[in-house]
Amino acid sequence: MLGLMLDTARKLARRHPVLLTAFALALVATVFFSARMAYFAAHWKDPEFHMQEPATWMTPRYISHAWHIPPEVVKPALQVPDDLAGRPTLEAIARARGVPVAVVMAELEALIASQGAAE
Repeated sequence: MLGLMLDTARKLARRHPVLLTAFALALVATVFFSARMAYFAAHWKDPEFHMQEPATWMTPRYISHAWHIPPEVVKPALQVPDDLAGRPTLEAIARARGVPVAVVMAELEALIASQGAAE
């Protein structure tokens, strides 16, 4: 039985080498991305990951999700300019407001403390 399967595989490899190579690459990619997805799914489920120390790369939306603060509270508290498009980071918000990043970080920490979200 195994010999028959190996013979069939050899015939396929001789007749369709490009197709077999493409299939092998697709199989490797599927295994890689499945493992990566499982890792990140387990990683995102960890509450300690979400409650990180505030950092300049964070966006108001991330802050809202991580600390369970309503988005309509986060943006006004950080004084996000209305003309700032996309998903601005705390650093971009500080630049747009013309203040040091430390000011925005202090506002964020005060917001977290006032919402009782910090542990």
